Amino acid sequence: MKEKIYHDKYVQYYDYFQQGVRGDVGFYLSHFKNFRGSVLEIGAGTGRITTPLMKAGINVTALDSSADMLAILKKKAKPLGISPRMIHADMRTMRIAQKFDAVIVTFRAFQHLYTARDQLAALHSIRKHLKPRGVLIFDVYAPSIKYMAEGTWKWFGADKKILPGTKRKVVVDLRNRYDFGNQIMYQEYRFTYPNGKRDILPLRMRFFFRFEVGHLLHRTGFSIIKLLGDFKGHPYKHGSPEMIWICRPSITMPKMSGLI
Repeated sequence: MKEKIYHDKYVQYYDYFQQGVRGDVGFYLSHFKNFRGSVLEIGAGTGRITTPLMKAGINVTALDSSADMLAILKKKAKPLGISPRMIHADMRTMRIAQKFDAVIVTFRAFQHLYTARDQLAALHSIRKHLKPRGVLIFDVYAPSIKYMAEGTWKWFGADKKILPGTKRKVVVDLRNRYDFGNQIMYQEYRFTYPNGKRDILPLRMRFFFRFEVGHLLHRTGFSIIKLLGDFKGHPYKHGSPEMIWICRPSITMPKMSGLI
């Protein structure tokens, strides 16, 4: 799960070229409006979703596997007058002495779980940290066969940005390819600096299909409340860009066995 893009010197660039999924902040603000419980945000990163939730008075604990990302969150929160509780941990193995009323896994962080073993371990871990009537919400993108067919490892999307530590604009472009056998999207971001120097940041994301996720949730003791197809709240259907899963712990807990 340790992707280069979330660590070390590159983390300072993150907010400049990763804007999230359109509408996700508003979705969470609306969902937790007047919510009085505790929320654990997994994959909080630099706080793009954490900080507006906290400003709205929501009790959020921010968890991320990157200490570098959390350091930026802390720095961003200070001028906003908020002090988020932050936990540096892995969602598969986290041990927090608290159960939460809600767990949210934001901006496709679940897609950094590359194997079924990792996915099941994370969901079991999340269930242990949820209260009996708690809610789990997480999003993954819905695979588009048309878009995947265009993932030919060619550079596209060149954009010019002024990044931290640079006085002139840096060209940022990217390329994709898909491993259908292992359901992994490989992506690279390329930074071309004014002096001609280049940095390339690799990124992997696991892609999922609808009933595959449903099976993972069933095996780990979750009941599905809703499956949405976008952050506007429309039901999931063919052609939906997202899969937003809203779940609760089931009354009975299936036994964990036969991990793939």
